[in-house]
Amino acid sequence: MKQTKPKRPPARRRRSKTQSPKAAEIVRLVEALSTGVGSHDGVVLGRGIADLLRDAYRERLGSVPRWVRELVAYYAREKRAR
Repeated sequence: MKQTKPKRPPARRRRSKTQSPKAAEIVRLVEALSTGVGSHDGVVLGRGIADLLRDAYRERLGSVPRWVRELVAYYAREKRAR
């Protein structure tokens, strides 16, 4: 009797480094804007946007939304990866 290998489940899309759709969209936008200027410049731009958002939410609301915290963490990881 011939043994058959069990079928693997279909490949899933790779999970984004950010779970929030808002944060993921900003990351995609920064990547699109920084295409051709170097990855370091994109990280600097993204980090600046994330910091501005964090400071603005903290100033106006006193708390920072989860998606902004994810964005800040994403660009902090990018810094450590270099």
